Amino acid sequence: MGKKHKSELGRALVKQHNQQSKDNGRFQKKKVLESFTEISDIDAIIEQAQPLFPTPHRAINLDLNSGIGTSGMTPEEMRKQRKEEEALHSSSLRVPRRPPWSPDMSVEELDDNEKQAFLIWRRSLARLEENEKLVLTPFEKNLDIWRQLWRVVERSDLLVMVVDSRDPLFYRCPDLEAYAQEVDEHKRTLLLVNKADLLPASVREKWVEYFRAHNIIYIFWSAKAASETVEGKMLWSPLEADDPRRNNNPDTKIYDRDELLARLQSVAEEITQMRRNSSSSSTGPSNIQSADENVAGCSSSNNVIVGFVGYPNVGKSSTINALVGKKRTGVTSTPGKTKHFQTLIISDKLTLCDCPGLVFPSFSSSRSEMIASGVLPIDRMTEHREAVQVVADKVPRHVIEEIYKISLPKPKPYEPQSRPPLASELLSEYCASRRYVTASGLPDETRAARQILKDYIDGKLPHYEMPPGMSNVELDSVNMNGSVSYGTEDVDSKLAPDFEQVLDDLNSFDMANGLASNEVTINMSHASHHKQPQRKKDRSWRT
Repeated sequence: MGKKHKSELGRALVKQHNQQSKDNGRFQKKKVLESFTEISDIDAIIEQAQPLFPTPHRAINLDLNSGIGTSGMTPEEMRKQRKEEEALHSSSLRVPRRPPWSPDMSVEELDDNEKQAFLIWRRSLARLEENEKLVLTPFEKNLDIWRQLWRVVERSDLLVMVVDSRDPLFYRCPDLEAYAQEVDEHKRTLLLVNKADLLPASVREKWVEYFRAHNIIYIFWSAKAASETVEGKMLWSPLEADDPRRNNNPDTKIYDRDELLARLQSVAEEITQMRRNSSSSSTGPSNIQSADENVAGCSSSNNVIVGFVGYPNVGKSSTINALVGKKRTGVTSTPGKTKHFQTLIISDKLTLCDCPGLVFPSFSSSRSEMIASGVLPIDRMTEHREAVQVVADKVPRHVIEEIYKISLPKPKPYEPQSRPPLASELLSEYCASRRYVTASGLPDETRAARQILKDYIDGKLPHYEMPPGMSNVELDSVNMNGSVSYGTEDVDSKLAPDFEQVLDDLNSFDMANGLASNEVTINMSHASHHKQPQRKKDRSWRT
């Protein structure tokens, strides 16, 4: 018995020692840089606050279709008023600026100055959120992520903003371009329109006109196609196969790897040459001087630095891997894979700098649109129907039916025949075709929603946005192939519906919801189908 107790005591001591070693290693483990777009856990708030940052006021999410918080205004009037308020306060949506600094500052002093500047920026956005007419979308709330952006902007000669070609203006941040000009007046920002192979040439021509009208430097690019070319795989795109103007029109041309590297290096060298010829670069704040001195050191060795910034999941890391020629950065469909900026040397004259993805504050989008666009993680969504409704609104009905091999319910006769399908209809048909069922026997809409959103982000469900000012008629006249219209409705389908069908539909709706009794319904149907003959009037008095 004594030996047994000794063995048990020994095992207990070993277990306790192992647990203490595990706990010590957990506490001593290096803290991982994480992105916080929405802080809901009180522990995360306290950890990030330190207690310098107060919790900002939560935005009041107004439902434009419910009428709550309105003063007798219609939804259209509310949207118009909201747009006016957003245009009025658009200048307040700024990127946080790094405070002036010098090499003589201590680490503690520099850290305190950056925290104070970030606090002032958060307070300015909190004042905007107090306005009931404004709804701010989720944005980056971690100071360390913004510090990565500050370093990349200061180091880079040329700043490349990577955007998705299907909606470039959604991913573009004009204030970031202004911030780059504040750091150095010679810095320029280039718009790298990624995933351009998903757009037909006719749509790219429209975007070329818009970019030229607004003096935006752009390059059409496809990181996926470039990666396939580097790996030796043949990538075939039906849009490019049917596009004879691809090689003839240089404006809508999709650059390959060598052409993009040459273009980036030439533009960056022009910037450095302008900086050398300018004599006014020696004056300015201390942070600008430090940035200029750093760039001057790189320029002396004929080495230019190109920084890549943008929203999460737009293809920055994929672009870096394609330009380097091998996998140097992690790539995944989940946003926020890149945690720290990293510098990659391409040659003696060109260096690339990859920045973590940043969610910039804006008014123009909702949380559902950000999930559907891949900015926010799909696995963390709570309202899956709202995100799927964004997909149903942007992808035509017949395209969804053709790709998924399903048949969506047609609109009722009294409904607009061109309305997009409802999220509930799409999820129901998708679950039925794939046999997605939960343990309780109900359709597994959450699983179906995640798959549909992933297909939407990856490009399996084709969609794109047109430049501002283009009417819906012009949008409908352009198909995914660039020639055929989206519309599949005939002229006869737009005629007024039969009145009896409307009454039958209303009668069945009342029956299903218990709004009318069976006796009344039977009498109505009996009266409609068995009409009594009209009594003839006695006109014998005329004779």
